[in-house]
Amino acid sequence: MKNEIQKLIMQEDHNSPYKDMDLAKHFSISREYITILRRELQIPDSRERKQKYILSEIQEILKIRPEIALKELKISLRSKNYTISDYLLGKYLQIIDRQHASKKMLLSKEDEKQKKDIRRGSCAFENLIGVHGSLYAQIQQAKAGMLYPPHGLHCLIVGETGVGKSELAESMYKFALESASISTKAPFNIFNCADYADNPQLLITQLFGCVKGAYTGATVDRKGLIEQTDGGILFLDEVHRLSSEGQEMLFQLIDRGHFRRLGETDAIHKANIQLIAATTENIETNLLATFKRRIPMLISLPALSERPLTERLHLIEKFFNNEATRMNVVLHVTLDTMKAYLLYDCMGNIGQLKSDIQVACAKSFLDFVMHKDEIVHVDVSNLPLHVKKGLLKLSGRRKQIDSLIWKDGWFEPGAETTESKILTEDIYSFPKEFYIYIEQLYDNYEKHGITSEKINKLIGAEIEKKLQNIIAHSQRRMAPLTLDEVAKVIGRDVINLSQEILQIAEKELGEFDQSLVYCLAVHLNAAFTRLGQGKKIINPNLVAIKEKFSCEYAAACKMALAIEYRYKIELPDDEIGYIALYLHKTETEEEGRVGVVVAAHGSVASALLDVASKLLNVTHGKSFNMSFEQDPTDACEDLQKIVYEADEGKGVLLLVDMGSLLTFGEIIQARTKIHVETICRVDTMMVIEALRRSILPEATLGNLVETIEGMLETFPKLPVEKSEQFKKEKAIITTCFTGEGAAVYCSQRLRKIFGKKISNISLLHMGVIGENNIDQQFADIIKKYEILVIIGSVNPRVKNVPYISLRELMTQEGLDHLSRIINTPLINIPTFLQLKKEKIPKIIKSMKFLILQEENTKNKVIHKMCEYLVKTGYVELNYEQAVLNREKLGPFLVNNKVALPHADSSYVKSPVILFAKLAKPINWGNKQSTTLVCMLGLDIDGKDSVQYLYKKFLDKKIIQQLEKAKTEKELREVLIGNANYNK
Repeated sequence: MKNEIQKLIMQEDHNSPYKDMDLAKHFSISREYITILRRELQIPDSRERKQKYILSEIQEILKIRPEIALKELKISLRSKNYTISDYLLGKYLQIIDRQHASKKMLLSKEDEKQKKDIRRGSCAFENLIGVHGSLYAQIQQAKAGMLYPPHGLHCLIVGETGVGKSELAESMYKFALESASISTKAPFNIFNCADYADNPQLLITQLFGCVKGAYTGATVDRKGLIEQTDGGILFLDEVHRLSSEGQEMLFQLIDRGHFRRLGETDAIHKANIQLIAATTENIETNLLATFKRRIPMLISLPALSERPLTERLHLIEKFFNNEATRMNVVLHVTLDTMKAYLLYDCMGNIGQLKSDIQVACAKSFLDFVMHKDEIVHVDVSNLPLHVKKGLLKLSGRRKQIDSLIWKDGWFEPGAETTESKILTEDIYSFPKEFYIYIEQLYDNYEKHGITSEKINKLIGAEIEKKLQNIIAHSQRRMAPLTLDEVAKVIGRDVINLSQEILQIAEKELGEFDQSLVYCLAVHLNAAFTRLGQGKKIINPNLVAIKEKFSCEYAAACKMALAIEYRYKIELPDDEIGYIALYLHKTETEEEGRVGVVVAAHGSVASALLDVASKLLNVTHGKSFNMSFEQDPTDACEDLQKIVYEADEGKGVLLLVDMGSLLTFGEIIQARTKIHVETICRVDTMMVIEALRRSILPEATLGNLVETIEGMLETFPKLPVEKSEQFKKEKAIITTCFTGEGAAVYCSQRLRKIFGKKISNISLLHMGVIGENNIDQQFADIIKKYEILVIIGSVNPRVKNVPYISLRELMTQEGLDHLSRIINTPLINIPTFLQLKKEKIPKIIKSMKFLILQEENTKNKVIHKMCEYLVKTGYVELNYEQAVLNREKLGPFLVNNKVALPHADSSYVKSPVILFAKLAKPINWGNKQSTTLVCMLGLDIDGKDSVQYLYKKFLDKKIIQQLEKAKTEKELREVLIGNANYNK
């Protein structure tokens, strides 16, 4: 038997090794016997084997490519069928580092000095939450980048807004100082490229400096940040906002070590800098390939949603500590408040988490001042609405959250907030708090004259629950620790004792989880300290423990005898009672069932469910009767509510009969994020089987679907017909007259705000001007895509597709509206409202013309033209500013000759086109000059007019005639001819 077990394990899938239960089923023997045989063979359990396999794969990869980036390492592991999170990968790398450190090697003095430098510099990163967790791999990359000879590697930090890129860059600088890889006088300069993105010339000047006369306003020679940072580190934030020219100048500096100031032709300046850049954007599309190739170290920071909840809790505690220090007052944060911050959707990552905590603290501080309290109380009533919604997620994750946090938060001014401090408190001090909690509770009841018997009843059950939460807490949060690490805090003797006495208990009660060693060791350490100080240990639930957990109490007595023999310490009965509670193997919290919903037309669904529920004596199934007259949109919303009620955390199975019900499951899943599977057949036997199997402990939505579909194999299967639109890729259309400036800006803003939430949605730019008219463009798009929303400066008026203007996109209300649209898939098919066309559009016939003699800059021309439109009542007063904002996104010149300034159509009162001829050419941007400016004050009704003009402006002869024209009448004749018009 042993040989067969060994042979089977040698052939197992390394990514999914056999558990003892799997082996027991395979050989048809008990799991306990398999465990004994496996241990005799000295084969680790499945979890340890899987870790061993993964560590081996990682080490092989690192041998070949020691400098491999974290992202590439994950891809390489994925190719070998290992899928692991950044957090676990960081832990595995940490284990490998410890293994290397434990090897006895003779180091040269130089190597030893480098090791000391690294150790001395390691505290630079201790202010970062996740330094020993999800950020471990990234911090190792950062250290390698700073220590690489001779002057470090240039680094690029990527990640969403608010993930902590700036904080990491500052820590890298501190590490470089502490590890002596740069001089203590080396500068660290920070520059945000977004601050000058609207003026590329000034941006380059800020970086590289300029000489007198390089541009208008450059009256003296100026040093740039490059020169000022010589010998140090320059942090460039939002580096994607750096122009192509700026990126080229930077990579020339990286290559050659010298540069020229703006306006210089001969002089060369040398500078030795280490560059740390950061961006929120896709580097493949927003940075030059030549620039990317010169930055060898890519550090990718995870979003807050991708990091463990333990780290999120540490961040929350850190920010509350900071606020307590700023207020110089004690902060009391209720347990529900802490849970809300743990669970809410924090789209802006760490930056938003900090901001949301400050908002709540500010409101609470106002209450503190008004009521003249002694401490600041932060409760749910003071939270922003979107934070409060986090508590709605508690029902499906209660056990996980309770194991993580089980008390209110108290934060004092000046408290330490590093992760190592928080970890030490959370892991090693909870038994002490547990004793204090019991004593305070007991004393409180005694003061009110309550008898000991009644106290026992009141708090007995609560003590059990608290203690089990502590054990669950340690199982979740202490697993990454080793016994050696715990021993540094509480001593090796207590660890050894805990292991020894736990073996006594295992003989009586069976095998325990290894994490119980931590719990016992920490608990005993606190108990010995209290007994040594002569403090009384109270267990008001002792009598109940002896009765309810007699076996555990008997084992605890044997453990107490071993302690007395080893330490000469006699444990009181109260303490033995606590040890018995640790030994009690509580049943895991009842796991939710797979939800079952029967949906059918008429009254069939409720009848089927009623029969099945009575036969099985269950009540968790739900039914939905859809009338034949009911609107599908309303029916989908009604069914969504029922699915939400049916979900218990394991998904919902929909049994439906026909028609639109077949498509509702996919829509509801997209809206609610509840996993929904649909089976397109329903009868009494299927409902009975679905309900019966859904309550089994091992039931999952996947295997339930497999079982029910298996029942259909003997019957003809009905095809699940999905409407054509659900087979299409989702898309958002961004619009403007040109299809460039405003449309591109909208796309960039959406990516920045919503990030991964719209990663599966295509962003399509659409312009009125182009080879195909807007009608044809849209007709082509709806063949391939499901259009969710149209955003931009032009509303193409599409039935069943909502429109959000560029103006609305800049408001929170507009963003909330957009968020709801993204999370609500369409049911209706979009239809484009085509407009009647004329040979010469009406708006063209009423065009306005100006001859401008004195205006010699772009801004002056725009001001003069907008002033005319405001006075004549065509546009709103703030139209000029809207035009200027649009021009910042990039000028648009047809045929490199005619400028087309415009703004969001929401600023237009009455459609108008104003054409201006300038006396002399002026610079319109991007090194393009013009004398012809056509301002478009239009909405979608003017699209034909724009296309009419666009074709005219593409004609070189027309352009020549316009450039020769000297009067408004001549301009009109060139563009309109003899057509009738309104003067």
